[in-house]
Amino acid sequence: MNALRLLITAGAAFYVVVFLVQVARDASVAGQALAGVVLLAVVAGLTWMHDELALNRYEVALLWVMVLGFPAYAAAIALGVLA
Repeated sequence: MNALRLLITAGAAFYVVVFLVQVARDASVAGQALAGVVLLAVVAGLTWMHDELALNRYEVALLWVMVLGFPAYAAAIALGVLA
């Protein structure tokens, strides 16, 4: 599991750099980049938890946030909130 933790952390660090490059190229995406960095930090941090019960709860909650994010996004598009 230690190698998997390191790979997930390295992948998160890589994508943080990608977000920062995107912000440097176009400052209007700074909000989205910040949200991406926060989510990556949370997900990478979850892999370093040692309490299995808490980890399971956080993983399930994160899964539901991601699943419910899709219909929320679709509803925002359908209602014209997002273009």
